[in-house]
Amino acid sequence: MNKIGIVLVFLLIPLSHLDAQIRLRTPEGKFVLLFDNGTWKYEETKPVIQEMKEVAPLQMKEEAEKPINFKTASLDAQTVIKGTSAKLSKFSKTNNVVKCDFALVSTKEKAILHTNWKIMDGEGFRFFGYITKKSKMELELSNGETIILQYQQDFAPKEYPQYGFTTFTAELELSKEQIQKLQAAYLQKVNMYWSRRVESYDIFNPDYFIKAIPEITE
Repeated sequence: MNKIGIVLVFLLIPLSHLDAQIRLRTPEGKFVLLFDNGTWKYEETKPVIQEMKEVAPLQMKEEAEKPINFKTASLDAQTVIKGTSAKLSKFSKTNNVVKCDFALVSTKEKAILHTNWKIMDGEGFRFFGYITKKSKMELELSNGETIILQYQQDFAPKEYPQYGFTTFTAELELSKEQIQKLQAAYLQKVNMYWSRRVESYDIFNPDYFIKAIPEITE
């Protein structure tokens, strides 16, 4: 779109479509910013999914304020974490993915989060070591909070060199305070503390806890 076209759009668009005098909407639905020096540019917009992640809807906050009462339940595993490993990427541009499936299991007294990590390397121990009592997940939330989930036991990996991957099956307990915070916002990023390194991974399923927690609580 040239400057003449921008001016024509400006003249043709109703005033109701204008925000001040420097922002207008084209017939195609895009927004254009006009500057005093005669230049212009398209307005940068955030993807809808990013806007959705930034702030949890009001009903989520209301749910988070309710008292937590567990019920007996066992949910199917879902992939929640899926991202590239900085370490594995140094050796392969294709076999460099780390993912983790979550499965919530609850009784009347507590909630357990089963984590099943899968690393696309047949000798994962040499890079990541174990999940130990010092291992933890730092879950960064859309509202700016960080939830630290601490493992309480040591878990050794199972390596499958013939298939090119390694798994870590581990579990940890979620407190009621953590449950309340996790259902009030979306997941944005996770920092995983392995025994041999710390890595950050992307979130594949940002609203996992928002949807899963109501299934294990009354």
